[in-house]
Amino acid sequence: MRVRVSESLSDEKVKLARRMSEKDLAAQVVDTAKTLNLLRYHTYRSTRSPSGFPDEVIVGPGGCLFRELKREGEKPTVAQQKWLAGLSAAGEDADVWRPSDWYTGRILAEMTMLRHPRRST
Repeated sequence: MRVRVSESLSDEKVKLARRMSEKDLAAQVVDTAKTLNLLRYHTYRSTRSPSGFPDEVIVGPGGCLFRELKREGEKPTVAQQKWLAGLSAAGEDADVWRPSDWYTGRILAEMTMLRHPRRST
């Protein structure tokens, strides 16, 4: 469910995105999920979990998002890429969120879409 948002960032927001850590991005996602009353799952100790499973699973009446969080410029590991590709191939909404996605409004837009039930066809 990639939502179209303004792709251009001001120089100041580009600087902020580059400085934002994955932990800070995760805190934004946690706060937004709470505000929007969405269910959220995060594996806190992944030592006994399969390698590469996405950082965040967010669920609402409008669907489910599997998201790997990365710092600006970082790429998912091979194991993370396999999980994201496998989930996407199974019809799930799996992707990567970076700080720039926070500043463009993409993350908020995608999470807000989960609040509204899917229309049946």
